[in-house]
Amino acid sequence: MLPRLFILAYWLSTFVFGFLVPAFLGCTYTLRRWYIKMVHKLFVYCDGIIDQRKHLLGFTDQEEEEEELPHSHPVKRKHLPSYVEEASSDTDSSTPPPLFSFCDVAPLVMNGISTIRDDQVLTRFYAQEKRLWNMLTRTSIHPVFMSHRLNVIWFLSFVWRWCYLLPMRILVFTTAMFWLLAVTAILLIIPKHTPFYHKCYDWMILMMFRLITHSLSAVINFHNPENKAKNGGICVANHTSPLDAVILSHDNCYSMIGQRHGGLLGFTQKILDMTSDHIWFERSESKDRQMVINRLTDHCSSGDKHPVLIFPEGTCINNTSVMMFKKGSFEIDTVIYPVAIKYDTLFTEAFWNSSEQTIIHYLFMMLTSWAVVCDVWYLPPMRRLPGEDAITFANRVKALIADKGGLVDLQWDGMIKRKKLSERIRESLMDLERQQFLENSTLSIPRNISQVNLTDLDISDTFKDISDTFKEELNTTAFISHDISKNKVPVIVKTLAS
Repeated sequence: MLPRLFILAYWLSTFVFGFLVPAFLGCTYTLRRWYIKMVHKLFVYCDGIIDQRKHLLGFTDQEEEEEELPHSHPVKRKHLPSYVEEASSDTDSSTPPPLFSFCDVAPLVMNGISTIRDDQVLTRFYAQEKRLWNMLTRTSIHPVFMSHRLNVIWFLSFVWRWCYLLPMRILVFTTAMFWLLAVTAILLIIPKHTPFYHKCYDWMILMMFRLITHSLSAVINFHNPENKAKNGGICVANHTSPLDAVILSHDNCYSMIGQRHGGLLGFTQKILDMTSDHIWFERSESKDRQMVINRLTDHCSSGDKHPVLIFPEGTCINNTSVMMFKKGSFEIDTVIYPVAIKYDTLFTEAFWNSSEQTIIHYLFMMLTSWAVVCDVWYLPPMRRLPGEDAITFANRVKALIADKGGLVDLQWDGMIKRKKLSERIRESLMDLERQQFLENSTLSIPRNISQVNLTDLDISDTFKDISDTFKEELNTTAFISHDISKNKVPVIVKTLAS
């Protein structure tokens, strides 16, 4: 009897003093940061064991870590076939072209496959690979026996995460959901026009989001809190998962704008909408777009409502890049508060692949991870300059977020993962890619193989014509960069080759 009481008292004390008290006081114990440091040292120790084992087994690591280049850099093409030669000033036109061999096609095919493999757009919609094993079964590394010590460490970590952290985290998360229901019931009784309502709402909602972050053992490092969004403004941030809104709401209250969902996430949206001015919409409904713009304008013009939290990318990216920002929120004449969010993927994979995972699956993955570690940078507020259009302003804000968060700035629209290019646009872009390949490589093609003349070719004008021709069919600028420079065409990626 006494051992059972002791275990129950231990669990209750851990639940109250380890989760509830820090959430209500708005603080994070030093113990959690110490826990993160110990876990990181464990990862480094296991990585050292793996390296020693590989050395004993005779494995050689030939993969060199390459820096991620901007997507506009041309792909290096090597070992071109014999009939394709670099043009030079002393080329003798009277020299007969070399004979064509069927084997000469292989290098061109290899270059094309390499371009698809090195695609820097569609890879942003999948979880990034980890070079360091974090002892999670979801790490995409082929299991190979290395050491008995590693097996013991992995088993102990499995017991720690599933038998201790998971039950405790589920209990805290459930408490947060019941707290939300209780808060909503209380706030519905209090008149909204009273000052007490707003103070009560701010405190109770902050407690709810802090309970959720504590259920994930989150360690959040906020930088430059003096730039935090204020009432009447718009807070824009890069988007990795619904967890972004929870992370930011840990430190401030927001009115959110987002896609209407179903299931647990949709239920939470409905509950939140009862007590505050949130805006949920259906992306497929064209009438909802105008409704969002009107409500957003009214919300910001009041000046006394919570700042609006928007993720202008419109979809989740794997926290390695920032894609094109939709211009809608940047057309409103108000202050924009940029925020950069960067997760440490060593402790968990915060990216939500909504096309493959339900919100319950994603939540279960987060609850069984080590912890959520992230940095949040509040950047200086920005306004649209005189004569600056919304697209230019959006690109300026996006570049600032990408630079501060150490992310790659891409001009592609993230909605490319939800919509497919039509066959006509796909063929036109493939023709342009062929022309760019020939022009950038300054290739000299024998007349008996190709009669292509690139001297009078203006790729930028052709690309603009295609953009205008198929604008209605695209129904958005989803697949075309805002900034089309001279003779610059986006690289044809996996979608165009499929």
